[in-house]
Amino acid sequence: MSGFLWSTKEEREKDPTHVGLVQLAFPILLESLLRSTVNLVDVVFMSRISDSVVSAVSVASQYILLCMIIASAVATGTMVCINQAIGMHNQSRVNRLASIAVAANLCLGILFGIIFFCFSDIFLLIMKLEPSSIANASQYMKICGGLMVISCVEIVLNNICRSMGHTRAPLVINLTINLINLVGDYLVVFHPEIIPVDPVVGVAFASVFGRLGGLLLSIWIIAKASVRISPKQLRPFPKEELKLSLSIGIPGGLNNLAYTLSQLVTTSIISLTGDVMVATKVYATNLINYIALVGMAFAQAATIMVGYRIGAGNYEEANQIRSLVTRIALLSNAFFSLVLIAGRMPLMRFFTDDPTILRIASTIFLIDFAVEIGRALNNTLAGSLQAAGDVTFQLVINQASGWLVSVAGSYLFAIVFGWGLYGVWIAFALDELTRGLILLYRWKSQKWMKAAEKRRQILARQEPSPA
Repeated sequence: MSGFLWSTKEEREKDPTHVGLVQLAFPILLESLLRSTVNLVDVVFMSRISDSVVSAVSVASQYILLCMIIASAVATGTMVCINQAIGMHNQSRVNRLASIAVAANLCLGILFGIIFFCFSDIFLLIMKLEPSSIANASQYMKICGGLMVISCVEIVLNNICRSMGHTRAPLVINLTINLINLVGDYLVVFHPEIIPVDPVVGVAFASVFGRLGGLLLSIWIIAKASVRISPKQLRPFPKEELKLSLSIGIPGGLNNLAYTLSQLVTTSIISLTGDVMVATKVYATNLINYIALVGMAFAQAATIMVGYRIGAGNYEEANQIRSLVTRIALLSNAFFSLVLIAGRMPLMRFFTDDPTILRIASTIFLIDFAVEIGRALNNTLAGSLQAAGDVTFQLVINQASGWLVSVAGSYLFAIVFGWGLYGVWIAFALDELTRGLILLYRWKSQKWMKAAEKRRQILARQEPSPA
């Protein structure tokens, strides 16, 4: 299986599907860190303005994030089909699917922008913000949300670059976004004499210009690649390809939306146990979020590589890649979880010296070890099943387990049994392990092959020539 980890430059130039897992996963890992850094930088600079500004903008960002989940879901469905078409070496189908992905996200971005620009105040009133906070949040939402078409198109072009074997391109694009955003935030907050604008407006435009820089760079990279994106690829109307993409994208989007909602409900359950528990959860989560980053990067890389193999009809190699990545994620999550357990007290003291919070968090990190094992199974198996187009089964299992085990279990253990945050984390562990083991059974049953083969046959059909 070592051949799946790395490939030579000559192999990649000859066939982009020969890219290695490490060559895909490492840039994805750095890209994930950079994407999360954009929001972190904005929060840090806005905290220099006031805490109320941070709170207001965080609420506005939740709405924008919700729309980005929808746009990403549509793009993800198309990218699964693109990866399979690349595996089939069907370049004309790749061009057509890439054009669909860009057109779909372009239309969604314009629609969301109009909605944010016209109705931002109404959205913020629903959240019961103070009048003074609504003004700041509305400004931010109208700029970042109103121009989110830039982000919608940039993300899909980013994914196309990665699928075409340009593994470093997304990393360079996100580095560009971060640099522009960082410089812009610094100037508008600390040097208003250079850019004399309201700080909230300035931070919002810095974020937009950063995304715009990333978009222009991704367009330049795509222009030099073998893929051809053009409105001509959409004539005649690509009804069949769009149906295939949405059959993957819609269940995936519903999955993400439902997960976000279940987390909000869980947070409300934790709030019933007191402010100390809420604070502990926030601090612990900020550290725990880093445990699975390596495993998640390999899982995303495996999604692409499994898609290539399924497109080529090579199910044996697809299974070998999935098996290898699952082991890597399990070992990685276990290792970083143990590192966090070993250093949990010094790390937690960066946030607080409250002895109650430190005592609770110390045990939470121990329980979280089981959570990370289940999460490793979930991340790798969910990605591989998605690459095969087997998403409806995931939607049913994830929602059943998420609400019945995670949410209901949190209430039962935390409130009824009185275990507080310990009970919530036990429910998290049971949820992740339940879903992970069921998805493992699904993969080993090979029932996903039937849907995968059907998609291969559709993508292999001779499509009509563009008008």
